[in-house]
Amino acid sequence: MTSAPSRFERKSMLQLSWPLLVVTLLTLLGALGNVAILSAASAELNAAVATANQLLGVLYDISVIFSIGALVVIAQHLGAGRTEEAKRAAGTALRASGILGVALALFIALAGPLLLVAVNTPPELLAEARRYLWVVAAGLAFNAYIVAATAVLRAYGQTVSILILGAVVNVLDIALLFLFVLVLDLGAAGAALPTLLVRGIGVILLESMVRRTTGTGLVPALRGSASQWWREHLPRMTRLSVPTVLENGAFNLAVVACVSFLNRYGTEAINARSYALTLTALVTGIILALAQGNETIVGWDVGARELRAAKSRTLRTAALTAAVAALLAALLYFGAEAALAIFDPDSATLAGARQALMISIVLLPASAYVSVVYGALRSAGDVVVPMVYSIAASALVMLPLSWFLMERQGMGVAGMFWALAASEAVKAALLAGRWVRGSWLDTCRQAASADEPATS
Repeated sequence: MTSAPSRFERKSMLQLSWPLLVVTLLTLLGALGNVAILSAASAELNAAVATANQLLGVLYDISVIFSIGALVVIAQHLGAGRTEEAKRAAGTALRASGILGVALALFIALAGPLLLVAVNTPPELLAEARRYLWVVAAGLAFNAYIVAATAVLRAYGQTVSILILGAVVNVLDIALLFLFVLVLDLGAAGAALPTLLVRGIGVILLESMVRRTTGTGLVPALRGSASQWWREHLPRMTRLSVPTVLENGAFNLAVVACVSFLNRYGTEAINARSYALTLTALVTGIILALAQGNETIVGWDVGARELRAAKSRTLRTAALTAAVAALLAALLYFGAEAALAIFDPDSATLAGARQALMISIVLLPASAYVSVVYGALRSAGDVVVPMVYSIAASALVMLPLSWFLMERQGMGVAGMFWALAASEAVKAALLAGRWVRGSWLDTCRQAASADEPATS
């Protein structure tokens, strides 16, 4: 029995990015709805969920360990016209990610309660945060597959499929959250159940989309032994992914440490950060949409040996994305009171969130530049040095500055956001220098030479 042929057609930045931008808007509205529903139930419930989600962020970063490399490998194969190799790589990534998801779910179910205590979760939030964490842990088994399948669709340029999925899951998530939290009053368990159910539905939808696009899926019907596919593709995916996973993990661990400083300020400070991040999620989403579109095209360019085009496009995209981020962050700050009113915060929480939004005018443009250039370097196969730059900035700038500003200067939420802004600015300068110098070009040429035997 032969599998369906893969569907690939190279697309422009606009064609790739606009569906991701719409998904961003839907996700933002979903996040706003989530926080509004949780805050309507109680400020303590929202803070408990925010604290638990910070811990889960580290696990989410680990869950992408194969999907990051899969995007690069598949995009480069497609750019070079090696569609059968791209198909094999997709099947390998999906199967490996499914196994990883189960392992992560077991870990957080066992270790989660201890980790909540380790990050100084306020006693009044601990029970609710623990209940939320246990239910969401089951959803981690689905999450690794979801991010891998989404990466496969991105590599094939099928961002409209991602938009369809985003529309379905966001609407369903809000409806279920309203039912479980405000109608049935299930507390933290009710906040977590929609995540679990929606991810299960997402897996079913994604499997259908991926099979239609690539001709393969979680249990691919490809010729040859499974061990052969894993030997061919998994090592390279892992080499490309692990540095980024380590970087993301180190960053999130640093943020968790910063949050542990912030938690000493109580529920108001936790919610101020949560509300500010919810509002800036639109800007962050736009940044990611443009960065992801550029990253995919760079992968195609590298596969097609069009390196000059990749270099110039990335510099233009990074500058544009930073400018858009600065403008939107400024608009959010000047409209802060109206925007924050949907959460009905007390005066202390409102003041902290306003400070965070003001600092975001500096933070978000730097973050935008980092996201675009880091993604481009990764898609070119240059991952180790950018990882070192990023971890160094987190360890040597963000952590000590957060400690100083929050523990010694008593700046609370503002101290944490200033430390983040300083760290992102340092990373932006280092990564921009590496991209402009062209150190990544040698990596591209070496990868091209290594692929030649496979295509002959």
